[in-house]
Amino acid sequence: MHLDIEHDITFDYNDFISESWVELRMEPQTNIRQTVNLFYLAVGPRTKVSRYLDWTGNAVRHFSIAEYHKEIKVRARTIVETKPTRVPLETVKESTAAKESLGPILDYLEFGGPISKSKALLQFDKALKLDKKKSLGEQVRQIGNFVHEKIKYQANVTTYNSTIDEALSKKAGVCQDMGQIMIGLLRMHGIPARYVNGYLHVPKLASGAAESHAWIEFFTQEFGWVGYDPTGNVQPGENHVVVATGRHYDEVPPNRGVYRGTAGEILTATVRTKEIPAPEYSSYREEIKDIELPVYSEIPDRRISGVPEDQVDQSSQQQQQ
Repeated sequence: MHLDIEHDITFDYNDFISESWVELRMEPQTNIRQTVNLFYLAVGPRTKVSRYLDWTGNAVRHFSIAEYHKEIKVRARTIVETKPTRVPLETVKESTAAKESLGPILDYLEFGGPISKSKALLQFDKALKLDKKKSLGEQVRQIGNFVHEKIKYQANVTTYNSTIDEALSKKAGVCQDMGQIMIGLLRMHGIPARYVNGYLHVPKLASGAAESHAWIEFFTQEFGWVGYDPTGNVQPGENHVVVATGRHYDEVPPNRGVYRGTAGEILTATVRTKEIPAPEYSSYREEIKDIELPVYSEIPDRRISGVPEDQVDQSSQQQQQ
């Protein structure tokens, strides 16, 4: 399947800010189950966009704006080819791996950030009653089923920085919460697990409207990382697109940043996906563009007295070039 994914983010401020720094994880991975053909990124106001790979190999874009502005826009577009589920759970017959054989994978057994080995998680695990006699794949399916049944999908009961305890106390949350709760249970039983930030294409939505999505991957000695989506209670397939992986959400949000100023910020994001024919080109292409938005060397209503307004405007425009 070939998918065309558009992801727009707008940061609106109710007053001028003097400086901002933004980090983006919006470029999907190319891995054994998916191949990126095109990644397009446009940012405004005009600025230099840099790229690096983080410690887990995720592509990170970042930029800064050092002049007064009230709005930032980001538009990403990806064309990606996806494949069906690579490793069905039924084929994962091994038992849980010994810790001494895991090496760097041990990081994904540690608790931290929003995923803590709390009393709430321990109580939740008691109700699970995991059958340790089952194969690793069967244990993961039991845990995924349990999270899907016990945690109701409900928006606006948690926030992006909520811990698993908040979702457990409300027995509700979104894909981020359900994924992190499942990771906590897996780690509690010695199964290395990581958080996946990505996109979910929903074919029945004719408008193409979609959202960022989250699920998990667990580690196996034979197959490496294998995915499971507790929100849909399915394994990730052609409709799932991996953007970034980490120990928890805090390491791989689609965007984060800081700004200098006292203004309030409103963030809006939209995602649209659609299935398309295979593109004529197969190799990776990248395009980075500008979105023209105004910046100012000084806040417009605080310009230095004695300087004509038309000259100040001209100076501001020169700063953008």
